[in-house]
This record gives sequence, C-alpha cells and structure tokens, in this order.
Amino acid sequence: MKKSGIFLSLLLLIFIISGAKSQTVDEVIDNHIKAIGGLDKLMALKSVKFTGKFSGGGFEVPVTYIIKRKDMVRMDITFQGNAQVTAFDGTTAWQINPWTGKKDAEKLPKESEKELKKQADIEGALVNYKDKGYKAELLGKEDMEGTEVYKIKLTDKDGDITNYFLDTQSYLILKESAKRKIKEKEINSETLYGNYQSFEGLTFPMSMEIKEAGSDQTQKGVLEKVELNVEVDDSYFKMPETGK
Repeated sequence: MKKSGIFLSLLLLIFIISGAKSQTVDEVIDNHIKAIGGLDKLMALKSVKFTGKFSGGGFEVPVTYIIKRKDMVRMDITFQGNAQVTAFDGTTAWQINPWTGKKDAEKLPKESEKELKKQADIEGALVNYKDKGYKAELLGKEDMEGTEVYKIKLTDKDGDITNYFLDTQSYLILKESAKRKIKEKEINSETLYGNYQSFEGLTFPMSMEIKEAGSDQTQKGVLEKVELNVEVDDSYFKMPETGK
C-alpha cells in the first residue's frame, strides 16, 4: 500500500509539473499580444504609416504603406518615375498599374480583395481572433534554425490557413507561412520577420523576407520609418473615378 501510494503521488507530481509547463494557444497568443504592446494600445491604434524599400528581381523601390482602422489599406510603389497604387477602402479593392499601359484605376478580383482585407487588419490576425470568426490551434514547439518556436495554425472564415511561428522566449513572430487557393491553384508563401523595434510602446518588425514555394525569387523589405496615428482621410483609400 505504501509503495502504491508513493507511485500515485509521483504520477500526480509529474502531471502537475507537466501541466504547469504546457501552455494553451490562448496563453501563447496573450503573451504575444503583451510582447507587441498590449491589447489596449493595439485597439487604440487608429492608423499606422510604414515607409521603406522593397527589393527583388534586381531592383529596389521605395514603398509607402498605410493602414487605417477599419479595414483600409493602401500601398504606393514608385519605380522609374511611375507610381503603382494598390488599395482597399473597406469595400472595394483597386489598383493603378502604369506598367500595364493603363493610367486609370481598376477593380481587383475577389481573391485580391480578400488578401488586402487581411492586410488591413491593423492589430494583426491573432488579436481577438475568435471575434473575427477564426480558429487557432497550438501545434506544439519546433526548432527554427536553432531557435525554439511555438507553431500556431490559424484558420479563417474562408478556410484559408496561416501558420505563425513565435519565439518561445520573446513571443514575437519570426515566421509566417500561408496557404491560399487562387483560381483552383494552391499557392504557398513564407514570410520571415526580424529587427523588431518599438514605437510609442508598440513593437513592429523592421525587416521581412517574402518567398513563394517553388520560386527562386525572394522579396526583401526594410522599413525606415514607422508613424502611428497619422491623420489620413478615408478618401485616400477610395478608388478614383476614371480620368482622375
């Protein structure tokens, strides 16, 4: 009886210790939210403007990227004196692409509209994911080039899957891999994040590397400036009329 009691006590102790060390997906996400500034500051954020450069395919271009609550985003790329604009005003996704020989704005297809709406999520997809109708799963820990990371699988309302890899120490996102289906074709992409810096209590990655599975091309982005709560009118994101 004594040996049996000792054995049961050891099992209980092991269970308690292992339970104390394990974390739920919500606990990991909560720690991530704290690491990037906290829920209150994130939800108080009205707009953010990123200024930097993107390089890839042998060229480098200046980029301005502005996100405004709620669900508005616009990216301006300047190359050889021409400006390409891609935007979403919360309802319509549109683009001006001078390299197609067209100067007027054109509506983008539904697939692009869906992706731009995700990019317009100013606080990030993991924040309040349940309210957005998403499902999050903690798939355990992995080794990412010598760094231990948590792997979180996020499934959105359309069934699209994004995997997030968070440093187990800092709880910052080091990598994001996405699987999307566009016109019956499945596309896998991967984004690496680094050089995190804080601005007014909120933390952002200042460098990123984007690559698509099966492609040798890699796009690299370096942010030079981050501005919070900039004044920008909603009309900035609206699709201009033809000829204007």
